[in-house]
Amino acid sequence: MPIFKLSATLQGHEDDVRALCSPDPDTLVSGSRDSTVRVWRRIDPRLWSEPTINYKSTKFVNSLACYKHAGETFIVSGGNDALVSLTLVDATFDWVDPAYVLVGHQSNVCALACKDGLIMSGSWDSTAKVWRKDGTVVYELKGHENSVWGVQIVSATQFVTCGADRTIRVWNGATQVRQWVAHADVVRDVLVLPDGTIASCSNDTTVKLWTLDGDLLQTLHGHQNFVYSLAVLPTGELVSSGEDRTIRVWDRAGTCVQTITLPCISVWKVIALENGDIAAASSDAQVRIFTRAGKRVAARELLDKFEADLQNSTVNDSVYNVNKDALPGRDALKQPGTGEGETRMVRTEIGTVEVYQWNESKWSKVGEVVNSTSTDKKKEYNGQFYDYVFDVDIADGQPPLKLPYNTNESPYAVADKFLLDNNLPASYSQQVVDFILANTGGASLDQQSGPGSSEPYQDPAYQKQGILPQTEYLQFSKLDETKIRTAFAKLNAKQAVQNQIEPVEFETCMNCQDSKQLAVLAGQMISKWDTSSKLLGFDILRFTILHAPPSETLFELVKIGLTSQSPKVVMMTIRLLVNIFSAKQWGERVFADPDLMDVVFLDDILDALKTEKLMSITVATFVLNYAVFIRKLRDQTLYTKLAAVINKFGVALARDEESAYRLLVAIGTLKPLGTKIDAAVTAELQKYKSPRFDALWTEIK
Repeated sequence: MPIFKLSATLQGHEDDVRALCSPDPDTLVSGSRDSTVRVWRRIDPRLWSEPTINYKSTKFVNSLACYKHAGETFIVSGGNDALVSLTLVDATFDWVDPAYVLVGHQSNVCALACKDGLIMSGSWDSTAKVWRKDGTVVYELKGHENSVWGVQIVSATQFVTCGADRTIRVWNGATQVRQWVAHADVVRDVLVLPDGTIASCSNDTTVKLWTLDGDLLQTLHGHQNFVYSLAVLPTGELVSSGEDRTIRVWDRAGTCVQTITLPCISVWKVIALENGDIAAASSDAQVRIFTRAGKRVAARELLDKFEADLQNSTVNDSVYNVNKDALPGRDALKQPGTGEGETRMVRTEIGTVEVYQWNESKWSKVGEVVNSTSTDKKKEYNGQFYDYVFDVDIADGQPPLKLPYNTNESPYAVADKFLLDNNLPASYSQQVVDFILANTGGASLDQQSGPGSSEPYQDPAYQKQGILPQTEYLQFSKLDETKIRTAFAKLNAKQAVQNQIEPVEFETCMNCQDSKQLAVLAGQMISKWDTSSKLLGFDILRFTILHAPPSETLFELVKIGLTSQSPKVVMMTIRLLVNIFSAKQWGERVFADPDLMDVVFLDDILDALKTEKLMSITVATFVLNYAVFIRKLRDQTLYTKLAAVINKFGVALARDEESAYRLLVAIGTLKPLGTKIDAAVTAELQKYKSPRFDALWTEIK
C-alpha cells in the first residue's frame, strides 16, 4: 500500500490548533486556542481556500464534532467557556450567533461526539452529557473521578467514556454497566471501531485495543511520549498522534506501518477524512493533510519545504538526557533500523547532535538537539538569580505562573513553596515535581517499545544504545489470576466467620478488574486474616497499587508486612514498595524521606536473603528503583544512605546472577554522584563474565 505524503498545509490560526472535524470530503473545520472555529474548503485535489471564521468564542476552543441529522448539518464546538455551541457550516462569526447553545457543564468541554441526532460531551467537571440539539439533556453520566477526556456514542442508549482517572467506562443510558483501569496514566482518547472494538490511548505512551467487556486484546507500542488522539481510516487501519511530534499508522495486526514526524512539539488531534486522507492539528498553529492518493500529493516545492522544516526543527536537550561523548557518529546510520519509526541520535563531526528516524527503509533526519539553557546564564526573578524560571500553565485562559528553580534545590521543596505562594492545592505537588524533573533532567529519546520493553534485562540485544543510566522504574506487575482465585477460596474458608470476605464480592472485583475495591479487600486480608494467610493480601495489594489510589491505611499495612516473621510476606511487601515508585501522582514522594531506608533495610533482610529465594531479586530491584529516583533528584543524603545499603547487602545480593546484574545497573546509574563501593562487593560482581556484565563494566569504567 502507498505511504502517506503531505497533501496540504493550512495556515491561518494564531495559536495551537486543538480540534478538527469534517462534515463532508471537501470541507475541514478546525478549532484553536486562538478562540476561533475556522472552515476550510477544497478548491482542487491539493489546494484549499483561505479559511472563514465560523465562530469566535470568548475562550479557547478545545473540541469539535459535526452534527448531521434529518437533513441538517451543524458544527458543534466546545471549550473553556463550558458551553457547547452549534453553528451552521456556512455561518461567519460576525453574521449570526450560534443556532443553539447547550448550557450545563461547569468547566472546559474537552470532548465531543455526534451520532443519530445525539450530541455527547465530556468535561473537566468529571461528567459526560448526552444532549439533543435543542439543549435537552437526555442522559447525564456521572462516575468518573476526574476529567472526561474522550466520549463515543455506540447507539442511542450505549456510550463509552475515558478520562483522567485512567478508566474506560461503558454506559447504558445514564447507568454505568462496566469500568476498568485501562492505562497506567491519563486516558486521552477513546474510539469505537467499526467491528465494536474499543481503542484507547494514554499519557503512558501506549495505544490499547479492548472488547466492549473490557478484555484487553492488544497493546501497541511505538510512541515515545503522551498519545493524544485516535482515528480510524476507511481501510480499518488505526491512526494515533501525540507529544512525540508523530502521527503513526497501525495495520489491523497492530504493526506500525508508517510514522510521520511533524516539525512541531505536539500533534493534538488527528481525524480520517472520507477519502482516506489524514488531517492533523498541531501546536505550531497549522493543520496538515496527508494522503496516499498521488493526485492529492503536494507540489514538489511544498514537499521540499516540509522536509526542510523537519530537518531544521529542534529538540531541547532538557527533554532528553544527551551525553554527546557516548553517542555514535554517523556510521551508526549505516546499520538499518529495527522497526518503523525507530529514533536514533548521532554526533556529527562538529559536535552537534542530530536526530534520525527509520522510515521507508531509510534513516531520515527529523531534527537537531539544542541546548535549552546555559549554566553560565542565570535568569533573574524578583531580584534573585535562578538556573531556570519556567512559565507554568495551571489553567487555560489564565496567564502562566512563574516557577523559579535552582538545580541544587529539592524539587519537592520548590513545588511546595510554589503551590503555597500561589494559593494552589497541595494535590498539584507531584505534577509540579514531574514538570521540574522533565524540564531539567529528561528521559531517553529512544525508549524501549514492543516485545522487549517490559523486561529490560532479559537480553542485551534489547538495549539499542547504552544501558546506563537506567531512567525508568521497574515493576513487579504480573498477577496470576488463577492462583489468586484458588488461594482465596482456600484461605478465606480458614478464617473466622466474621473475618471472611463474601466470595461473590471478591469474584466480581476480579472479573471487573476493580483495582480500587480489590485493594480494600486486600487490606482486610492483611489486617484481619491469620498470619499464615496474609501473603495473599500483600500479593493483591502489590498489583493493585499500580492501578488504584492509595488508601489511608496503606503504610500501616506496609508496617505489618515489613515486621512480619514470614520472609515471604516481607518479600512481597518490598515488591509492593518497588511498585509504588511507578505511582506517578504520589509514589516518588514516599521515598523522598531518607528515614524510610532505615525501616526497610533491617538486619533481618540478610537472614531472609538466605531462606527466601525471591528475596534477592526483590531487594536488588528495590535498590535499582531507589538509584533511578536519587539520580533524578541528585539528593546527597539519600545517595549516602543508599551507598551504605549497597555496601551492606551487596555481597549477599550478588550471589544471584540476575540480582547481581540489577545491583550493577544501580551502581552505574549512581556513578555521576561518585559511587564508592566496597572491594568485597566489587569482587563478587566481577565473578560474572557474560556479555551483559562486560557491557555494563565498560560503561561504568
